[in-house]
Amino acid sequence: MKNAFDRNKLCYLYDVEGKNDEQLCCQEIPDNISEFKNLHISTLAMDFPDSVSKKHRTELENDWIELLPKLDNVTTLSIRHRVNQEYFEAICKMKNLKTLFFWTSTVENLNSISNLKDLSSLSLQSFSRLKDLSALKALKKLRRLTIENSFKVENYEIIGDMTELSGLCVGGDFSAPKNLMLDSLVPFKRLKELKHLDMSTASIRDKSYHVILEMEKLERLDAHWRMKDKNRTELKEKHPNLKAGFFVDYDFVKNEFYEGKEW
Repeated sequence: MKNAFDRNKLCYLYDVEGKNDEQLCCQEIPDNISEFKNLHISTLAMDFPDSVSKKHRTELENDWIELLPKLDNVTTLSIRHRVNQEYFEAICKMKNLKTLFFWTSTVENLNSISNLKDLSSLSLQSFSRLKDLSALKALKKLRRLTIENSFKVENYEIIGDMTELSGLCVGGDFSAPKNLMLDSLVPFKRLKELKHLDMSTASIRDKSYHVILEMEKLERLDAHWRMKDKNRTELKEKHPNLKAGFFVDYDFVKNEFYEGKEW
């Protein structure tokens, strides 16, 4: 059985709204931008040639801030930019967003995200100043949530109240590498609709791994949690639907994948 690992193709966490629509990747604002539903903006400083001045990059940022609230056609937005609060507020005025991916941000206040009432998939990557996730509970249609490399967040347990989630990824910095330390899995036990849980870069302080048995619909678990082999085997045998993911496919005793598993 082949189990090819591609973080961008996982069926629950990374499904893109309108994935059959052509994606527009840009820095400057093209004349035909109104024709696209799937938009990727790549305006980190490193994405520009050295010849592009900081002044021009700042002007371009302001142009995007002014334009984004008017793009009623866009349903999927990936924003590779160090998003500040003003930029974030502009994005939260986009009427029809369903999928939203942030690469990095200095945002501290998420409250305006409640305006994105149709949002079904959200990824918050490298939110270096964010402490409070409470605003996410207002997203009643959200089904897939990723939060990574956001170490100042103080209330990850809030996610446990988002009981309609089918995909959840919470972790630290994969590239450093640096794990996020969560106090416990217990706050997540009410996530009965989860089919995919990715905690590849998260450690659990109280080792409450038995909680995954209460996530009865869980099919895929990606986690590197260290525990006694008999406890891991028991969890896999007792779980009614768990059948894929690093937790299942990797032999932690021999430190290799089980035969027939290819990642």
